[in-house]
Amino acid sequence: MAGEDTQFVRFLQQECSRLKDESELLVEEVGALRRYIRALQEFQGTVQDFTPEQDVLALLDETMVYALDLLEADDGSLILIDEETDELVFVLVHGAVRELLEGYRFDRRLGIAGQVAESGEPTVVNDVHGVSYFLPEIDERFGFVTQSLVAVPLVARGRVLGVLEVINKRLEEGFTEDDLSVLSVLATLAALALDYAAPSPREE
Repeated sequence: MAGEDTQFVRFLQQECSRLKDESELLVEEVGALRRYIRALQEFQGTVQDFTPEQDVLALLDETMVYALDLLEADDGSLILIDEETDELVFVLVHGAVRELLEGYRFDRRLGIAGQVAESGEPTVVNDVHGVSYFLPEIDERFGFVTQSLVAVPLVARGRVLGVLEVINKRLEEGFTEDDLSVLSVLATLAALALDYAAPSPREE
C-alpha cells in the first residue's frame, strides 16, 4: 500500500511539473501574440496614412524594422525585381552588411530569394547549406554567414515585385511557421504600398 501511495505522489508531482511547464509556455505564447498584434496594428496605421507623395523606401525600411523585431533577428533584406535587367536587387538591408550589400544585383532565378520570386511561394529554411539552391557566393563576397532564413514574396495584383527576407533568428530553434505567417502579413502590406506608390501608365 505504501508503494502505491509513493507512486501516486510521484505521479502527482510529475503532472504538476508538466502543467507548470505548459502554463509557462502558454504565458510566453500569449505575450508573443500580444506583441505581434500591437506591432501589426502600429504598422497598419502607418500604411493607412501613407500617400504616394511620401518616400516609399522609408515605409519599406520601417517594414524591415518591424520584421526583425517580431522575428527576433538582426539581419534582413528587401529585394526587388528589376524587370529590365532580369535581376534581383538588394534595395534595403538591415544588419552587419547593410552598407555593403545595398544595391547588389544577381540573377533573379538564383538562390533562395530567386526560388521564392519565381514560385511566388514563401519558405522557411533553418539550414541553408542543406538546400541545393542556396547561393553561398553572396556570403563569401561580403563576409557574412547565413545559417537560417525565412523569405516571402512581395505580391501585388498577382505580380511578384520582390522578396522580403529575415536572416539568422537569435533563438536556437530557428524560424517557425508562425514567423512565416507574420512576415507574410508585413510583406503583403509592403507590396500594397509599393504598388500604390508606383506611377500609373498614364503618369509614366
